[in-house]
Amino acid sequence: MSNDVCGYVFPPPSPDAWTALDKYISESDLGIFKISSSELFNYPPYLLPSEKTFVFLIGDRPGYPNATYLTDYNQYDPLYSDIGFPSDPIERVEILLAAIFEIISICNSKKIVFSISDSSQIETIKQVDISDVADVVLSDFKRVQAPPDTLYEVFIGVT
Repeated sequence: MSNDVCGYVFPPPSPDAWTALDKYISESDLGIFKISSSELFNYPPYLLPSEKTFVFLIGDRPGYPNATYLTDYNQYDPLYSDIGFPSDPIERVEILLAAIFEIISICNSKKIVFSISDSSQIETIKQVDISDVADVVLSDFKRVQAPPDTLYEVFIGVT
């Protein structure tokens, strides 16, 4: 089984944002990939991007598409495991969220849709304001102590 983090931004990035995204991806310690919208498995049709935009997949490291360590809820012993991330699961989810917030910032997005799941399973869809997204995602992880199998539709700057 693989833990998946994927999604897209809206509206499509400007040419300058595409350049900044390419730079961010190449310098990231995470594996951030451009994928096609057809790879957003189990997204309902009304939440698939209708325009050519930045559709992404985030993995644990460059060249690796699965977010196993970023999204599991194991507490690793720092003395006996070298996973390349903090041993605390909440700190690892915060690293993932920081990457998502950076993507939002680079793209100057009005909305981002992303899912965090085990094997692309989506059980819940949540609409969240950007100001609440970190608390909601962290709460979901604490509640299920695993990838929450949730698709988040995050609105930015909408009142």
